[in-house]
Amino acid sequence: MVNYYNKHLFISKAKLAELAGVSYRTFNRYLKTRQHILDALGVKRYARLLPPQAVKYVCEDYCIDLPPELQDQRVLQSHQLYQKVVRELQLTTFFEGKWTKITEIPPDF
Repeated sequence: MVNYYNKHLFISKAKLAELAGVSYRTFNRYLKTRQHILDALGVKRYARLLPPQAVKYVCEDYCIDLPPELQDQRVLQSHQLYQKVVRELQLTTFFEGKWTKITEIPPDF
């Protein structure tokens, strides 16, 4: 998934840990190993909220997919990849006949 970071949205460390599927303590240990980078981004060690540029770095480094409600929807909807997927989903012939072929696969395969 491609993340389109909202330039005005700060996200808490706890929320990022939840999105990553790890405990807050585990996520905090990860952040300690990247503290020199976060310092360069202007993030204090005990900050609870991460600024957008830090969120972008952490999501890319830790491979976190942000849900759509935490992304910039205007950028997401205007992106070519998003528009292409929407167009293909709107075409009824794109999926026509493919679902039956999948369901016809024998269970012992």
